[in-house]
Amino acid sequence: MINKSAVVEKISTGFILGVFILALADMTSAMTMEELEREALIERVTSHDKLLETLQRISWFGDLRLRYEMVDRASDNSTANDADGHLDTERPRIRFRFGAKAHVYKDLDLIFRLSTGVDGASTSGNTTLDGTFGNEAISLNLAFGSWELIDNLTLQAGKLKNPFMKSGVVWDNDVAPEGLSEIYQKKSGDTTLQFILGQYIVEETDRNNNIDSNDVALLAWQAQLHQKTKFGKFKFALALYDYNHLIDQGSAITKQLGSGDGQRNSQIVGTDVTTTNMQTLDFMIDWSSPLGSKHGSLFGEYAINTNADAPAGNNTIAQDLDTAWQLGFKFGDKKVKKTGQWEIKTLYRVVQQDAVFYALTDSDFHQGGTNAKGIKMGATYAIRKGMQGTYTFFGTENERGDINGGKLDIPGQHQLDLKFKF
Repeated sequence: MINKSAVVEKISTGFILGVFILALADMTSAMTMEELEREALIERVTSHDKLLETLQRISWFGDLRLRYEMVDRASDNSTANDADGHLDTERPRIRFRFGAKAHVYKDLDLIFRLSTGVDGASTSGNTTLDGTFGNEAISLNLAFGSWELIDNLTLQAGKLKNPFMKSGVVWDNDVAPEGLSEIYQKKSGDTTLQFILGQYIVEETDRNNNIDSNDVALLAWQAQLHQKTKFGKFKFALALYDYNHLIDQGSAITKQLGSGDGQRNSQIVGTDVTTTNMQTLDFMIDWSSPLGSKHGSLFGEYAINTNADAPAGNNTIAQDLDTAWQLGFKFGDKKVKKTGQWEIKTLYRVVQQDAVFYALTDSDFHQGGTNAKGIKMGATYAIRKGMQGTYTFFGTENERGDINGGKLDIPGQHQLDLKFKF
Protein backbone atom coordinates (compact mmCIF):
# COMPACT_ATOMS: atom_id res chain seq x y z
CA MET A 1 0.00 0.00 0.00
CA ILE A 2 1.36 3.37 -1.04
CA ASN A 3 2.41 5.63 1.78
CA LYS A 4 0.63 8.93 0.99
CA SER A 5 2.70 10.90 3.48
CA ALA A 6 5.92 9.84 1.77
CA VAL A 7 4.54 10.83 -1.65
CA VAL A 8 3.45 14.25 -0.39
CA GLU A 9 6.82 14.76 1.23
CA LYS A 10 8.63 13.88 -2.00
CA ILE A 11 6.41 16.22 -4.06
CA SER A 12 6.89 19.06 -1.58
CA THR A 13 10.63 18.53 -1.51
CA GLY A 14 10.80 18.50 -5.33
CA PHE A 15 8.69 21.65 -5.57
CA ILE A 16 10.83 23.53 -3.06
CA LEU A 17 14.00 22.34 -4.81
CA GLY A 18 12.65 23.48 -8.20
CA VAL A 19 11.74 26.92 -6.87
CA PHE A 20 15.21 27.23 -5.34
CA ILE A 21 16.89 26.26 -8.62
CA LEU A 22 14.76 28.76 -10.58
CA ALA A 23 15.55 31.53 -8.08
CA LEU A 24 19.24 30.69 -8.25
CA ALA A 25 19.14 30.76 -12.07
CA ASP A 26 17.36 34.13 -12.01
CA MET A 27 19.94 35.52 -9.56
CA THR A 28 22.77 34.23 -11.77
CA SER A 29 21.12 35.88 -14.78
CA ALA A 30 20.77 39.16 -12.89
CA MET A 31 24.42 39.07 -11.87
CA THR A 32 25.41 38.44 -15.50
CA MET A 33 23.39 41.47 -16.65
CA GLU A 34 25.09 43.60 -14.00
CA GLU A 35 28.45 42.39 -15.18
CA LEU A 36 27.54 43.12 -18.79
CA GLU A 37 26.40 46.61 -17.87
CA ARG A 38 29.58 47.11 -15.88
CA GLU A 39 31.68 45.98 -18.87
CA ALA A 40 29.77 48.31 -21.20
CA LEU A 41 30.33 51.21 -18.79
CA ILE A 42 34.06 50.43 -18.63
CA GLU A 43 34.21 50.41 -22.43
CA ARG A 44 32.44 53.77 -22.61
CA VAL A 45 34.77 55.28 -20.02
CA THR A 46 37.81 53.87 -21.85
CA SER A 47 36.54 55.25 -25.15
CA HIS A 48 35.86 58.61 -23.50
CA ASP A 49 39.37 58.64 -22.01
CA LYS A 50 40.88 57.92 -25.43
CA LEU A 51 38.86 60.77 -26.93
CA LEU A 52 40.03 63.13 -24.18
CA GLU A 53 43.62 62.01 -24.73
CA THR A 54 43.26 62.69 -28.46
CA LEU A 55 41.74 66.13 -27.85
CA GLN A 56 44.47 66.97 -25.37
CA ARG A 57 47.01 66.36 -28.13
CA ILE A 58 45.38 69.01 -30.31
CA SER A 59 45.86 72.72 -29.65
CA TRP A 60 43.78 75.25 -31.55
CA PHE A 61 44.91 78.74 -32.51
CA GLY A 62 43.73 81.62 -34.64
CA ASP A 63 43.29 85.36 -35.01
CA LEU A 64 40.99 87.95 -36.51
CA ARG A 65 42.16 91.37 -37.71
CA LEU A 66 39.77 94.16 -38.63
CA ARG A 67 41.47 96.91 -40.62
CA TYR A 68 40.55 100.29 -42.04
CA GLU A 69 43.13 101.45 -44.56
CA MET A 70 43.60 104.88 -46.13
CA VAL A 71 46.14 105.40 -48.93
CA ASP A 72 47.04 108.92 -50.08
CA ARG A 73 48.94 108.83 -53.39
CA ALA A 74 50.61 111.85 -54.98
CA SER A 75 48.33 113.42 -57.60
CA ASP A 76 51.23 113.81 -60.06
CA ASN A 77 52.25 110.15 -59.99
CA SER A 78 52.99 108.48 -63.30
CA THR A 79 50.18 106.30 -64.63
CA ALA A 80 52.25 104.50 -67.29
CA ASN A 81 52.85 101.48 -65.07
CA ASP A 82 49.81 101.84 -62.83
CA ALA A 83 46.70 103.48 -64.25
CA ASP A 84 45.34 104.16 -60.74
CA GLY A 85 48.66 105.23 -59.27
CA HIS A 86 47.46 108.82 -58.66
CA LEU A 87 44.16 107.95 -56.94
CA ASP A 88 43.52 107.85 -53.18
CA THR A 89 41.72 104.85 -51.69
CA GLU A 90 39.94 103.94 -48.47
CA ARG A 91 38.77 100.44 -47.69
CA PRO A 92 37.74 98.19 -44.78
CA ARG A 93 39.48 94.81 -44.73
CA ILE A 94 39.57 91.66 -42.63
CA ARG A 95 41.96 88.77 -42.13
CA PHE A 96 40.81 85.63 -40.36
CA ARG A 97 43.04 82.62 -39.68
CA PHE A 98 42.20 79.39 -37.88
CA GLY A 99 44.37 76.34 -37.35
CA ALA A 100 45.47 73.49 -35.14
CA LYS A 101 48.57 71.65 -34.03
CA ALA A 102 48.20 67.91 -33.49
CA HIS A 103 50.87 66.30 -31.32
CA VAL A 104 50.74 62.84 -32.92
CA TYR A 105 53.75 61.32 -31.17
CA LYS A 106 56.45 62.68 -28.86
CA ASP A 107 58.62 63.56 -31.89
CA LEU A 108 55.95 64.27 -34.55
CA ASP A 109 53.52 67.17 -34.97
CA LEU A 110 51.04 68.01 -37.72
CA ILE A 111 50.07 71.67 -38.23
CA PHE A 112 47.46 73.26 -40.46
CA ARG A 113 45.87 76.69 -40.82
CA LEU A 114 43.11 78.16 -42.98
CA SER A 115 43.05 81.83 -43.95
CA THR A 116 41.13 84.45 -45.85
CA GLY A 117 42.88 86.05 -48.81
CA VAL A 118 42.42 87.24 -52.38
CA ASP A 119 43.08 84.68 -55.14
CA GLY A 120 45.45 82.72 -52.92
CA ALA A 121 47.84 85.68 -52.60
CA SER A 122 51.12 84.61 -51.02
CA THR A 123 51.81 87.92 -49.26
CA SER A 124 48.43 88.81 -47.80
CA GLY A 125 45.53 87.22 -45.98
CA ASN A 126 43.46 90.38 -46.32
CA THR A 127 40.12 90.46 -48.04
CA THR A 128 38.25 93.70 -48.73
CA LEU A 129 34.71 94.06 -47.42
CA ASP A 130 32.62 94.73 -50.51
CA GLY A 131 30.68 92.76 -53.14
CA THR A 132 27.18 93.20 -51.76
CA PHE A 133 27.82 91.11 -48.64
CA GLY A 134 29.14 88.16 -50.63
CA ASN A 135 30.88 85.30 -48.81
CA GLU A 136 34.65 85.56 -48.40
CA ALA A 137 37.01 82.87 -49.66
CA ILE A 138 38.99 80.65 -47.29
CA SER A 139 42.09 78.77 -48.46
CA LEU A 140 44.85 76.54 -47.12
CA ASN A 141 47.54 78.70 -45.53
CA LEU A 142 49.65 76.12 -43.65
CA ALA A 143 49.84 72.32 -43.87
CA PHE A 144 53.01 70.59 -42.77
CA GLY A 145 54.52 67.86 -40.67
CA SER A 146 57.30 68.54 -38.15
CA TRP A 147 59.49 65.58 -37.19
CA GLU A 148 62.30 65.75 -34.65
CA LEU A 149 64.73 63.32 -36.26
CA ILE A 150 67.25 63.48 -33.43
CA ASP A 151 67.80 65.80 -30.50
CA ASN A 152 67.89 69.43 -31.70
CA LEU A 153 67.33 68.53 -35.40
CA THR A 154 63.85 68.94 -36.90
CA LEU A 155 62.60 68.21 -40.42
CA GLN A 156 59.53 70.04 -41.70
CA ALA A 157 57.71 69.30 -44.97
CA GLY A 158 54.68 70.76 -46.72
CA LYS A 159 53.31 74.30 -46.82
CA LEU A 160 55.41 75.71 -44.02
CA LYS A 161 55.50 78.44 -41.46
CA ASN A 162 58.46 80.62 -42.42
CA PRO A 163 61.37 79.34 -40.28
CA PHE A 164 63.80 82.23 -40.83
CA MET A 165 64.61 85.26 -38.71
CA LYS A 166 63.10 87.85 -41.02
CA SER A 167 61.67 91.29 -41.69
CA GLY A 168 59.70 92.91 -44.51
CA VAL A 169 62.89 93.59 -46.49
CA VAL A 170 63.00 90.00 -47.81
CA TRP A 171 59.80 88.36 -46.55
CA ASP A 172 56.23 89.48 -46.06
CA ASN A 173 54.90 88.07 -42.76
CA ASP A 174 52.16 86.14 -44.55
CA VAL A 175 54.44 84.15 -46.89
CA ALA A 176 54.34 80.38 -46.26
CA PRO A 177 57.13 78.60 -48.23
CA GLU A 178 56.41 75.24 -49.84
CA GLY A 179 58.87 72.37 -49.65
CA LEU A 180 61.36 71.24 -47.00
CA SER A 181 63.07 72.89 -44.03
CA GLU A 182 65.75 71.45 -41.78
CA ILE A 183 66.26 73.23 -38.45
CA TYR A 184 69.09 72.59 -36.01
CA GLN A 185 69.15 74.41 -32.69
CA LYS A 186 71.63 74.09 -29.85
CA LYS A 187 71.53 76.00 -26.58
CA SER A 188 74.40 76.25 -24.13
CA GLY A 189 74.07 78.61 -21.20
CA ASP A 190 73.37 82.11 -22.53
CA THR A 191 74.20 81.16 -26.12
CA THR A 192 71.81 79.74 -28.72
CA LEU A 193 72.90 78.64 -32.20
CA GLN A 194 70.45 77.88 -34.97
CA PHE A 195 71.04 76.66 -38.52
CA ILE A 196 68.21 76.52 -41.06
CA LEU A 197 68.22 74.98 -44.53
CA GLY A 198 65.31 75.34 -46.97
CA GLN A 199 64.49 73.76 -50.32
CA TYR A 200 61.34 75.30 -51.80
CA ILE A 201 59.49 75.15 -55.11
CA VAL A 202 58.53 78.65 -56.30
CA GLU A 203 57.09 77.79 -59.72
CA GLU A 204 56.42 74.43 -61.42
CA THR A 205 57.07 75.17 -65.10
CA ASP A 206 58.09 71.93 -66.85
CA ARG A 207 54.98 71.75 -69.00
CA ASN A 208 53.84 75.38 -69.12
CA ASN A 209 53.35 76.96 -72.56
CA ASN A 210 54.99 74.02 -74.36
CA ILE A 211 58.39 75.04 -72.96
CA ASP A 212 60.80 72.43 -71.63
CA SER A 213 62.34 74.26 -68.67
CA ASN A 214 63.37 73.75 -65.05
CA ASP A 215 61.25 74.56 -62.04
CA VAL A 216 62.05 77.79 -60.22
CA ALA A 217 63.43 76.67 -56.87
CA LEU A 218 64.66 78.56 -53.82
CA LEU A 219 67.62 77.12 -51.96
CA ALA A 220 68.11 78.97 -48.68
CA TRP A 221 70.22 78.78 -45.56
CA GLN A 222 70.51 80.90 -42.46
CA ALA A 223 72.79 80.85 -39.43
CA GLN A 224 71.67 82.56 -36.22
CA LEU A 225 73.47 83.44 -33.01
CA HIS A 226 71.50 84.59 -29.95
CA GLN A 227 73.66 85.80 -27.09
CA LYS A 228 72.61 87.08 -23.66
CA THR A 229 75.05 89.48 -22.01
CA LYS A 230 74.99 91.96 -19.16
CA PHE A 231 74.55 94.66 -21.83
CA GLY A 232 71.40 93.06 -23.25
CA LYS A 233 70.51 90.33 -25.72
CA PHE A 234 72.07 90.25 -29.19
CA LYS A 235 70.74 88.42 -32.24
CA PHE A 236 72.72 87.97 -35.44
CA ALA A 237 71.55 86.24 -38.62
CA LEU A 238 73.29 85.64 -41.93
CA ALA A 239 71.27 84.16 -44.79
CA LEU A 240 71.58 83.36 -48.49
CA TYR A 241 68.45 83.14 -50.66
CA ASP A 242 69.38 81.59 -54.01
CA TYR A 243 66.63 81.45 -56.68
CA ASN A 244 67.51 78.86 -59.30
CA HIS A 245 66.21 79.01 -62.91
CA LEU A 246 64.44 82.31 -62.30
CA ILE A 247 65.41 83.86 -65.65
CA ASP A 248 65.32 80.75 -67.84
CA GLN A 249 61.91 79.40 -66.92
CA GLY A 250 60.30 81.30 -69.79
CA SER A 251 57.05 82.39 -68.16
CA ALA A 252 55.84 84.99 -65.70
CA ILE A 253 55.77 84.57 -61.95
CA THR A 254 52.25 83.58 -60.87
CA LYS A 255 51.73 86.05 -58.04
CA GLN A 256 52.78 89.41 -59.48
CA LEU A 257 53.14 92.03 -56.77
CA GLY A 258 53.62 95.78 -56.60
CA SER A 259 52.06 98.83 -58.18
CA GLY A 260 52.77 98.06 -61.80
CA ASP A 261 56.07 97.33 -63.53
CA GLY A 262 57.88 100.06 -61.59
CA GLN A 263 57.78 97.99 -58.37
CA ARG A 264 59.08 94.73 -59.89
CA ASN A 265 62.51 93.30 -60.57
CA SER A 266 63.94 93.83 -64.05
CA GLN A 267 61.57 92.19 -66.50
CA ILE A 268 60.73 91.95 -70.18
CA VAL A 269 57.98 94.53 -70.59
CA GLY A 270 54.69 93.01 -71.67
CA THR A 271 55.61 89.44 -70.69
CA ASP A 272 56.45 89.88 -66.97
CA VAL A 273 59.37 87.44 -67.36
CA THR A 274 62.16 88.27 -64.90
CA THR A 275 65.57 89.05 -66.47
CA THR A 276 67.83 89.20 -63.41
CA ASN A 277 69.23 86.37 -61.34
CA MET A 278 68.44 86.53 -57.65
CA GLN A 279 71.03 85.42 -55.10
CA THR A 280 70.50 87.61 -52.06
CA LEU A 281 72.90 87.69 -49.12
CA ASP A 282 71.10 89.04 -46.06
CA PHE A 283 72.56 90.14 -42.70
CA MET A 284 70.41 91.05 -39.69
CA ILE A 285 71.26 92.32 -36.21
CA ASP A 286 69.02 93.01 -33.22
CA TRP A 287 69.89 94.32 -29.74
CA SER A 288 67.33 94.41 -26.94
CA SER A 289 67.50 95.29 -23.25
CA PRO A 290 65.33 96.44 -20.34
CA LEU A 291 65.16 100.25 -20.17
CA GLY A 292 63.71 101.22 -16.82
CA SER A 293 60.34 99.53 -16.50
CA LYS A 294 60.10 99.08 -20.27
CA HIS A 295 62.04 97.30 -22.99
CA GLY A 296 63.99 98.72 -25.92
CA SER A 297 65.30 97.23 -29.15
CA LEU A 298 67.53 98.47 -31.99
CA PHE A 299 67.61 96.53 -35.24
CA GLY A 300 69.21 96.74 -38.66
CA GLU A 301 69.46 94.77 -41.88
CA TYR A 302 71.54 94.83 -45.05
CA ALA A 303 70.85 92.73 -48.16
CA ILE A 304 72.65 92.54 -51.50
CA ASN A 305 71.88 90.54 -54.63
CA THR A 306 75.29 89.07 -55.41
CA ASN A 307 74.20 87.97 -58.90
CA ALA A 308 72.21 90.93 -60.23
CA ASP A 309 72.89 90.95 -63.98
CA ALA A 310 69.79 92.19 -65.80
CA PRO A 311 70.43 93.43 -69.37
CA ALA A 312 69.81 97.10 -70.05
CA GLY A 313 66.42 98.09 -71.40
CA ASN A 314 62.96 96.62 -70.95
CA ASN A 315 62.00 97.22 -67.31
CA THR A 316 65.58 97.65 -66.04
CA ILE A 317 65.78 101.11 -64.45
CA ALA A 318 69.57 101.07 -64.15
CA GLN A 319 72.44 98.67 -63.54
CA ASP A 320 73.65 97.66 -60.07
CA LEU A 321 70.41 98.41 -58.21
CA ASP A 322 71.20 95.45 -55.98
CA THR A 323 71.06 96.55 -52.32
CA ALA A 324 68.45 96.96 -49.58
CA TRP A 325 68.73 98.03 -45.95
CA GLN A 326 66.78 99.24 -42.96
CA LEU A 327 67.34 100.68 -39.48
CA GLY A 328 64.81 100.98 -36.69
CA PHE A 329 63.91 100.74 -33.02
CA LYS A 330 61.13 99.55 -30.72
CA PHE A 331 60.24 100.71 -27.21
CA GLY A 332 57.60 99.72 -24.71
CA ASP A 333 56.50 96.59 -22.89
CA LYS A 334 58.38 93.44 -23.89
CA LYS A 335 55.10 91.66 -24.55
CA VAL A 336 51.88 93.48 -25.40
CA LYS A 337 49.29 91.09 -23.96
CA LYS A 338 47.83 92.41 -20.70
CA THR A 339 45.52 95.40 -20.50
CA GLY A 340 47.42 98.67 -20.74
CA GLN A 341 50.64 97.27 -22.17
CA TRP A 342 51.98 99.08 -25.25
CA GLU A 343 54.81 99.34 -27.79
CA ILE A 344 55.96 101.85 -30.42
CA LYS A 345 58.09 101.04 -33.45
CA THR A 346 59.68 103.01 -36.30
CA LEU A 347 62.07 102.24 -39.14
CA TYR A 348 63.56 103.64 -42.34
CA ARG A 349 63.92 101.25 -45.30
CA VAL A 350 65.47 101.33 -48.78
CA VAL A 351 64.89 98.53 -51.31
CA GLN A 352 66.47 98.90 -54.75
CA GLN A 353 64.89 97.32 -57.81
CA ASP A 354 66.89 94.07 -58.03
CA ALA A 355 68.02 93.64 -54.41
CA VAL A 356 65.42 91.06 -53.35
CA PHE A 357 62.75 88.93 -55.02
CA TYR A 358 59.90 91.39 -55.50
CA ALA A 359 57.02 88.88 -55.31
CA LEU A 360 57.61 87.99 -51.63
CA THR A 361 58.47 91.32 -49.97
CA ASP A 362 56.32 93.33 -47.54
CA SER A 363 53.03 93.94 -49.36
CA ASP A 364 52.19 96.98 -47.21
CA PHE A 365 55.42 98.97 -47.60
CA HIS A 366 54.95 101.14 -50.74
CA GLN A 367 52.13 98.80 -51.81
CA GLY A 368 54.58 95.92 -52.19
CA GLY A 369 57.47 95.01 -54.44
CA THR A 370 60.83 96.75 -54.71
CA ASN A 371 62.15 100.16 -55.90
CA ALA A 372 60.96 101.83 -52.70
CA LYS A 373 62.20 103.86 -49.74
CA GLY A 374 60.61 105.58 -46.78
CA ILE A 375 59.47 105.31 -43.19
CA LYS A 376 57.17 103.07 -41.22
CA MET A 377 55.87 104.00 -37.77
CA GLY A 378 53.41 102.22 -35.53
CA ALA A 379 51.94 101.90 -32.05
CA THR A 380 50.25 98.91 -30.43
CA TYR A 381 48.08 98.94 -27.29
CA ALA A 382 46.58 95.97 -25.43
CA ILE A 383 42.92 96.78 -24.84
CA ARG A 384 42.46 93.57 -22.88
CA LYS A 385 43.85 90.06 -22.96
CA GLY A 386 43.44 88.70 -26.50
CA MET A 387 42.57 92.10 -27.98
CA GLN A 388 44.90 94.79 -29.39
CA GLY A 389 44.58 98.09 -31.19
CA THR A 390 47.29 99.16 -33.67
CA TYR A 391 47.97 102.23 -35.78
CA THR A 392 50.58 102.08 -38.57
CA PHE A 393 51.79 104.89 -40.84
CA PHE A 394 53.86 104.60 -44.03
CA GLY A 395 55.44 107.48 -45.92
CA THR A 396 57.15 106.08 -49.02
CA GLU A 397 58.31 106.85 -52.56
CA ASN A 398 60.24 105.22 -55.38
CA GLU A 399 63.91 104.58 -54.67
CA ARG A 400 64.24 106.18 -58.11
CA GLY A 401 61.92 106.69 -61.08
CA ASP A 402 60.73 103.86 -63.27
CA ILE A 403 62.07 103.00 -66.74
CA ASN A 404 59.87 105.71 -68.25
CA GLY A 405 61.11 108.38 -65.83
CA GLY A 406 57.81 108.36 -63.95
CA LYS A 407 57.25 108.10 -60.22
CA LEU A 408 55.02 106.61 -57.56
CA ASP A 409 54.94 108.56 -54.27
CA ILE A 410 52.70 107.54 -51.37
CA PRO A 411 53.09 110.31 -48.79
CA GLY A 412 50.54 108.85 -46.41
CA GLN A 413 49.29 105.30 -45.91
CA HIS A 414 47.34 104.73 -42.69
CA GLN A 415 46.21 101.43 -41.17
CA LEU A 416 43.89 101.19 -38.16
CA ASP A 417 43.77 97.61 -36.84
CA LEU A 418 41.71 95.84 -34.20
CA LYS A 419 43.18 92.40 -33.50
CA PHE A 420 41.71 89.42 -31.69
CA LYS A 421 43.84 86.36 -30.91
CA PHE A 422 43.28 83.01 -29.28
